[in-house]
Amino acid sequence: MRSDVGESTGEYLYDSLDDLAPGAPASGAFVPAAAMLEGTVVGIEPGIAFGSDDGTGTAPVVGYDDPDAAVRYACLVVRVDRTLSGRLGLGVQNGQIRLQVEQPGHISLDLLRTSIGSAGHGLFYVHNALERSQAEGRAVPQALAGYLASVHIPIGEGVFVEQAPGEPVIAPLMDNPERVNQILNGGPPPVEEEPEPETPRPPKPSDFPHEEGPGQTPTPVPDPTDDPDASVVDVPDPVTTDTPEPTENEPEVDTPTLGQLLNRAVSAA
Repeated sequence: MRSDVGESTGEYLYDSLDDLAPGAPASGAFVPAAAMLEGTVVGIEPGIAFGSDDGTGTAPVVGYDDPDAAVRYACLVVRVDRTLSGRLGLGVQNGQIRLQVEQPGHISLDLLRTSIGSAGHGLFYVHNALERSQAEGRAVPQALAGYLASVHIPIGEGVFVEQAPGEPVIAPLMDNPERVNQILNGGPPPVEEEPEPETPRPPKPSDFPHEEGPGQTPTPVPDPTDDPDASVVDVPDPVTTDTPEPTENEPEVDTPTLGQLLNRAVSAA
């Protein structure tokens, strides 16, 4: 599941977990979360759907099951076990909040429900969607105000859950291991690699002009690539060794347990 991928709301303009904590200095480009809570995901519900990916401020609202919906948002029902920092405002009902996350286009709500066992107890940095819009000075269409008041959004992809007590946390909204390492361990920000320039092919004999004498018919220059036997080259079999060649793997992330993450988050708050 993803978090507000299509919107330019400044959600990603922060450098560490400390920047997400309620009360952290606002940079002008990023507003910290309103509340940091310890909670448990107890269900998944349909949220809202839009007919385009232009952002919730301008995209038309369509039915959740409308086949023409371009973007759908589901809601994780999160039981609030403890509010660790900040304050929960609108949208709290019976000790629960509904956390809006973007639903991948190829995943149905039923499939999300079957995966509820992989999500559970965790740490959540959240803000009520309506209050967030107001804090960032963004206009809210009247037709959306009621819905936005009823849901929370994860701030800075700040959702960290444990699959089992005592196991390292996972960051289900982050799909970049380098970004996870930066947020949890203060590592350097991920660097986008520039594509390598294409290597031009070597010239062929047919690329060059061929002069003939008077009255002679130009003789075509043979092209080695046209020779059916040209590709037949006696190449020895590769030599295998016991040492495999190095491969580029995803960077390992030293993720903490939920207890360690909670201690760090609370001490920084």
